[in-house]
Amino acid sequence: MKNFKIIIFLMLSILSQNLFAQTEVKKPSEVFEMYFGTFVKNDDAALSRLNDYLKPTVEGENAYQVDFKTVAQDMMKESTDNFLSVFSQATADACRKEAEAYFTAMIENFKNGKLSVKDVKIIRNEYVEDQKIAEVTYSVSFRVPAKFADIPSGDVKTVKPEDLKKYLFQSVQDFKNADKIVSTEQKFSLYQLSEGGKIYYWNGSPDEIVSGLTDFYFESFGTK
Repeated sequence: MKNFKIIIFLMLSILSQNLFAQTEVKKPSEVFEMYFGTFVKNDDAALSRLNDYLKPTVEGENAYQVDFKTVAQDMMKESTDNFLSVFSQATADACRKEAEAYFTAMIENFKNGKLSVKDVKIIRNEYVEDQKIAEVTYSVSFRVPAKFADIPSGDVKTVKPEDLKKYLFQSVQDFKNADKIVSTEQKFSLYQLSEGGKIYYWNGSPDEIVSGLTDFYFESFGTK
């Protein structure tokens, strides 16, 4: 009887150790917040935390390498160039600074979107045996202008620099004083990884968060 008790005790000890070893390093909601902070807010601290969290799953390397400063500069130049390309060269050259301020204000409101994780469901991955997925349902609210200033009318090639500057200046003010809140609810999947007996969550396509939110954000402008 004594030996039987010892065997049971050992079995329970092994089981409890295994259950403890399979605990989540972080909850899916916490992991998603790091993804959001990294790829929506472009927060270097969030990127650092996310990489530290995932290092055991990528042999101590950084899972994501992003230079936010370079990305922001490239995006600003491309956005500004595309916007100004429809105007005359003289007007474009004269209004570049104002156009950059316009896009800066627009992007800042996007990055300041407020996140709320609504629900997390653990479901089975239909395509990978024995793998589960944390399906995160979340909402984000943005402040946007209810109405924009009127863009200069007529042939854009004849728009004068002073008129475009006036429009861009007013639009920046509209973003800074945005008086309308719009919200969207979306989903994002985090895939379970088992490493060292512990459970991690990750997603190889974090740009899905950004693409879904930007589509909604830009469609919200100027509606009444």
